[in-house]
Order: sequence, then structure tokens, then C-alpha cells
Amino acid sequence: MNLRDVAISYQRAGLAVLPARRAEKRPAVGGWRQYRDRLPTEAEIQAWFANDHEALCILCGRISGHYEIIDFDAGGEKFSAWQEQIPPELRDRLVVERTPSGGYHVGYRCEAEICGNLKLAQRRLDDGKVVTLIETRGEGGLFLCSPTPGYEVVQGSLCDPPVLTGAERDVLLQTAWELNEYVPPVVDCPTHSAIVDQRGGMSVEPCGSRPENADRPGDVFNARGDVRTVLKQHGWVRVKGGVNEYWRRPGKATGWSATLKDGVFYVFSANAGPFEPNRAYSPFAVYTLLEHGGDWSRAASALRAQGYGSPPSLMSMSSPATAPLVDAAPIKLEPLTVRRLIATFPELRKPVIHGLLRQGETMNLISAPKMGKSWLVTDLALSIATGRDWLGQFRCERGDVLILDNELHQETSANRIPKVANARGIPIDAYADRVWVQNLRGCLQDVFSLGSYFRSLTPGRFKVIILDAFYRFMPRDMDENDNGTMASLYNHIDRYADLLGCCFVLIHHTTKGNQSGKSITDVGAGAGSQSRATDTHMILRAHEEDDAVVLDAAVRSWPPVAPRCLRWSFPVWVAADDLDPAQLRSDSGKKRGEKRPEWTVETFVEAFVGDRPATRSAILDKAVQAGLSHWLADRLLRSADADGLVFRQGLGKRNEPFTYQRRSSSSGEGEQ
Repeated sequence: MNLRDVAISYQRAGLAVLPARRAEKRPAVGGWRQYRDRLPTEAEIQAWFANDHEALCILCGRISGHYEIIDFDAGGEKFSAWQEQIPPELRDRLVVERTPSGGYHVGYRCEAEICGNLKLAQRRLDDGKVVTLIETRGEGGLFLCSPTPGYEVVQGSLCDPPVLTGAERDVLLQTAWELNEYVPPVVDCPTHSAIVDQRGGMSVEPCGSRPENADRPGDVFNARGDVRTVLKQHGWVRVKGGVNEYWRRPGKATGWSATLKDGVFYVFSANAGPFEPNRAYSPFAVYTLLEHGGDWSRAASALRAQGYGSPPSLMSMSSPATAPLVDAAPIKLEPLTVRRLIATFPELRKPVIHGLLRQGETMNLISAPKMGKSWLVTDLALSIATGRDWLGQFRCERGDVLILDNELHQETSANRIPKVANARGIPIDAYADRVWVQNLRGCLQDVFSLGSYFRSLTPGRFKVIILDAFYRFMPRDMDENDNGTMASLYNHIDRYADLLGCCFVLIHHTTKGNQSGKSITDVGAGAGSQSRATDTHMILRAHEEDDAVVLDAAVRSWPPVAPRCLRWSFPVWVAADDLDPAQLRSDSGKKRGEKRPEWTVETFVEAFVGDRPATRSAILDKAVQAGLSHWLADRLLRSADADGLVFRQGLGKRNEPFTYQRRSSSSGEGEQ
């Protein structure tokens, strides 16, 4: 078979195959990254390989059915040792391919999503250079393969790889990790405990080798801290002891998620928040992330209070006789009198979206899927970036906005945002440098793994950060119906908001079924703590009229928000104040042919405004009891007053409210 025929057979087997430049080990197709999201067609393959291509490659990850390879480099020197430790019943199922350098590719598919490329085993040479011995090609990766010259499949078939369970894949990766000759740089806090070598980089020595007499609490904890107790307190389970300890993350029933060796906690799992996958952590880093939400200073202070590290220098104390010898604990519980509380915090936090959100607060925006909430939040981002009123109702303070979007591709975002801006008459120069977009679709990022990303941002850089859609930022296997789990997730977001001095807006979906009978805070998929943990809970529900919704919100630090109708006018939502917000779509939808009573101003006055004076509240209560919504009754009474069908008396004060009575056609009385 020629190269084209083989490529077609790979494509028919569900593999994303592309022509490649052999020397550069990359695709020979312009714009090839689009094929991470769609398989090339047979016609495209026919056209590509009609040219003089000598190599082909396969894209790994989801697009190829969660395909992954383990790449044994350096002449494959670790391949035999690795093979010997793999159970024969698993080893014999794998696809094995020899490479031109004498190395090997081991291929398989996974039942679940896989992470990106991993460096599993490395060697440090005498000259300080680090050589990768074993690594994977996962989501976003690719590899050259047979029949490219020099590549030969020696076991199995690339078109028919085995599908491994998570536990089986764990065996392969763990065995490769145990062949490591080099301890990778450890995630730690440079301020408090990282040892820096003479070249200015972080030391690669195991944390356990750091001296116990170091004066920084993080260093001392690395040397003699009880990290195993910390892990167990947070639900981690030690699966196996020995030189390499295997640990399983909370919520995982089988297998392992991390190893602990020589004071290095190496995490493999992509769902082990707050840890990021495929990174090594010192004991101090483990303690900081689990006990103090990633706050290094607070963790160091807490360790000092427990006796780790040297006490602060007495020379820095104004009164050595009375000053404490250790730093204060990280969280000092000190109640304030109301007098002191008012004096310390005389004002509320600064508004960001007037009527809805203040600095450092969070907001849920929830609706049924495909209702248009992403278009609505794009409109919100543009309103904040330009300082305009959102929906003509909510005044926005101007500032930069970051959209973290894990549903849309970059091309879709680039097409959508200008459409909304054009519909609002916003010139591109007014927002193009103020709205920032990070498309994360396919990047396997969750709230916990994004911790380092958030910490890399400059506080105050963004006024609002939008997470769209929130359910995709939840770690895999996380139960959104568990109140404790969701509360923990929101606690992390609150922490990020506090650190960055910004607001978070979370785009989420409703449960299946009709939402009209629920209270505002009960709308939204998952545990009820979602609405309680956030500062503003905004929802969209279908109105009886087609292409219309009712926007409603429960707020914490603002006066109540009146419900309002919006009508879809692609690509934006516009106010529809002619609609009654009380007319939510029922379970059966809008019943065609069923006529509701149509109230006019005249019939309203006839039914509810008598010949004797009555207060506004009494008239409205009577109308509501008869089945009208408060909104409609108030609107009709105001219209009756404006049309002269009633006359009004009184000053409108609390002790003397307005009264209304019907104006007879023969009456000559006027408004007082």
C-alpha cells in the first residue's frame, strides 16, 4: 500500500492523520490545528497525498478516540526494563512501533479523556543537561508513524489499538515514572522555602535533603513536616507503601493518583484539585495548597506558630520584652464591636455593575441550554469594557474583562464578539484592547488546575472574569449535587476574587424540565449551595411569548431587582417592557387556541376601581386576587390615571396615601 492508501485506512479507523515533514516532525498542512476538532475527510487526504509527501503523522487525544502513545527516546534504553514490569496480559495487547532512532512508540486508546504530554522519566547528565527518556503524547500532541521511512510496527496495528481502562493506563504510566533517574523541579514558594542554585534556578534536590536548621518555616516543614497526615486529613488514601508510596485522590475508588518519594509528591491525575496534573510538589506546597488555599504567606505564618523555623529577629521588634516570638496564626479570630466594625468599614465595596455586583463578589447567570446566555454575557463584557449601561438598566464601571471560554473555539469567539458590538453600535477601538479571551476548549482545565494561572495575573488587572460555561470548569467525577463539594468550589473562586480584586461571573445551566414554578434561588443545576454561596443569582426563564425571556435576580448587597422581560433580536437581547414578567411559560408551553382574559384599562377600572376612594395597594391586591399579576395591575392603574378614567386624591405621603376612585362620565371633578 502507498502512503495515501494507508492514510485513508487510518482515517477510516477514526484517526486524525495528516501529511508530515519528516525532518521537522510536524504536519505539512497549513492551519492543521483545526484537525484537533474534526477528522480530515477522505477527499482532503486524496488531495494532500497526491503531492510528494514522504511522511505522515497522527494527532493524539480526543479527536482520535482518546489515542495516546508512550514515547521511549534515547535509543529506547528504558523500553526493555519497562516491558519486563508490565503484566503480560496487558503488555501483549499494546501497539508497539519502532522509531528510526531505535526508540519505541507504545500506543493505545483510553476509556476516558486524557491529559496533555507528560515527561515520565528523565536522566540528568554530568554536564547538568537533562535528557528525556520516556514521555507521552496525549491531548494536543502528535507523532510520526509507519509507513514513514524508519518507522515500523512490530506488534499490533495502529488501526486497531486496545482500549484501556483508567487503572490499566495507570499501570503503564506508573511503571514509566519509577524508571526516573532525575527528580524534577518541585513546585514550591520561592519566598519562603525554595532553594535557589548558583545559576538562579530552583534546586532539583529532593525536598527531604534540605537542612533542618533552615530559618524559613517552609524549609523546616519540607525536612520534618508530617505531610502524610495532611494528605489523609483531606481525604487522600495511601494505597501502597515502600520507596514509592502510591496515593489515591479523594473520591477515586480504585487505582492511584500520585506518588510520594524522597519528599516529592508527584501528581498524575487531572482531577486532583487543587493540584495540577503532572507536576511535583514539596511537602510545604502540599500543606499550603490543602490547608491555606495556596496562600504561601499565611501558610508560613501558621508553621511559625507551630514552631517551624527560627523566630523573627528581635532587632525588628519595637518592644522585645512584650513582642511575641512567633508570627500570628494565619487566621486570627477576633470579633469586632459594632462601633469598631462601622468605623473600620464605613462603606460598601465599590460597585462594578450597579444594582447587581460589587468588587470581589461573584454572580451566577443561569438559563436553560441554548437559550442565549453566552450572547448575553458577551453583551455584558462589552458594557463593562466601555462603561455603558447593560440592557439599558444596569450601569457598569469601565474596566478590562477576561473571558475564559471552554465551550467556543477561537474562530467562534472572533466572529461572535464583533457581531454583538456592531448590534450595539460600539466601534471596535472602544473594546478591542479591553476584552481579553482565553479559549480553553479541549485544554482540560478546571477551577483547581487554573489556580496557578489566576495567581499569575496582576491584582486589579481585570474588573471582571467570566467563566463560560461553569459546568466545564468542574473537575471530572465531581458531583455538582453535593453541597459540600460545590461550597468548596465557590470558596476557591471567592479566594481568587479576593486575591485579584475582581468579580467572577459564572455561566451555568438549569436542570431539565420547566422552571416556572421554582423560586429564583432554586433555578440552576446542582446543589442549592450554588445560589447561597454567590452574591448575585441571576436567571433567565422562558416567557409565554416566543423568543422572550424573563430576567430575574436575587442579590445580597443591593435592593431587590424587579423582574424584567427581554426579547431576542439576534445577536442581542433587548428590553421588552410591553410584556408581563409574571407570564412564564408553563409545562405545556404556550397553549395555542387558549385565550387568556384580555384586560383593558376600561375593564380594569370597571372591575377594581369603585365609586368610593380606595388606596392603590387595596386596588392592586384586589386585582391580584382575581388572577392579574402585580405588574399588569399596576400598569393598568397608571394608564387609567393618565387617561383620566380615575381621579386621584391625597398627597402621596405615608400618612396620607393617594386614593383612587372611578370618574363617572357626568362628573366634572378634576384631580386634586
